[in-house]
Amino acid sequence: MSNKRMGRSIARRPARGLLGLALAGCTVLGLASPSGAEAPTPSTSDKWGVISRNTIGSPSAFLRDGPFGRTSTDPSARQSPPYGQGSLQLIVGDGTEKIAFGNETNFDGLRLANINTLTYWVFAGMDSLTGIALPGVYLEVDPNLTPEVNYSSLVYLPGDSTTPSSPGTPLPNVWQRYNASTTNSAWYATGATGSAIGCTLATPCSFSELKSRLPDAEVSFSLGITKGRDTAFIGAVDGLQVNNLVYDFERLGVFTKAPLPTQQTG
Repeated sequence: MSNKRMGRSIARRPARGLLGLALAGCTVLGLASPSGAEAPTPSTSDKWGVISRNTIGSPSAFLRDGPFGRTSTDPSARQSPPYGQGSLQLIVGDGTEKIAFGNETNFDGLRLANINTLTYWVFAGMDSLTGIALPGVYLEVDPNLTPEVNYSSLVYLPGDSTTPSSPGTPLPNVWQRYNASTTNSAWYATGATGSAIGCTLATPCSFSELKSRLPDAEVSFSLGITKGRDTAFIGAVDGLQVNNLVYDFERLGVFTKAPLPTQQTG
């Protein structure tokens, strides 16, 4: 079956049948390191997918074309995804579910101290964002605090972040950029690590504070996008940037490319 035919068959599947979807038809073509010292290299990666061990319930995550946003009173949706023509669709049915979509290979050993840019785009396909928790980026790390504490998830909270980390006014049905690595970002660390460094869900800290309190932390198991367990959500994510590489979610795979000139920093 060709990639195009496979893409069409995936698009017709019910959302709940897509849990654990493998990204078919993608090959690795010289995937560059996410380190800021490396030059961006256009490529595709088959290392991205649903992180089954971090997924609860029956949510879904799948690659698709669109969606297009509405930036005016025109009833037609005309705002294309920020990169290419596709994105990562996320559907979380209620507050008991959780989805994680990421890469469990390419970021292993990346030091938290060496992550200077971490941004992504969100499309919330809902009538209102009141009371809705949006998807965040996360890193599974070895915090290297003590020999006994060798695991924690570091999670960005878009709803607790303020400008310039999050848009001044988060809007539904529009693509908006979130900068998890800048001023006024809100993060927490799970488990004993959060309590030890004072970055918990109840008392989040900024990305710079997180880095200063975990100077020896490095990515271990994965880096990606997470949603739940908090509220229902239907929408999409695109253009996850880690340092000088952007991971562009497209219907046929995850493509690695350079950031757009106007999105290099911020």
